[in-house]
Amino acid sequence: MQTTEIIERVQQRGELDSSQDAHDTVIAVLETLALRDLGEERDNFAAQLPKELAEVLAVGDPVIKEQFDASDMVRRVAKHLDATLGESQRRTHAAFSVLMDAVAEGQVEKVLEALSDDFAPYATWEG
Repeated sequence: MQTTEIIERVQQRGELDSSQDAHDTVIAVLETLALRDLGEERDNFAAQLPKELAEVLAVGDPVIKEQFDASDMVRRVAKHLDATLGESQRRTHAAFSVLMDAVAEGQVEKVLEALSDDFAPYATWEG
């Protein structure tokens, strides 16, 4: 999946007014995930994303391995986007689910295994 398609899907799922809002959301989610301990899955996940998005995920210092749950990710994304928690939850869900759609199913399983169980609902989109 190319970056433009990812942005378009996030805009649609997140019911966002502009592609810039969708882009900002994807970047905020990836920058937050870059801080999260994904183990060796970080590189495998990044390798399946478009180069410009993979680079954002790779920015996090692998020496710093934070552990946080999905609700903390939503709070961090809200702060990054200067959004309410409700808006951040919708936007985070839209972006994370599209990113999971952009990689192979086996990779989705491995990323979710590296995260706490509460990330799983964010990985899929109904509707």
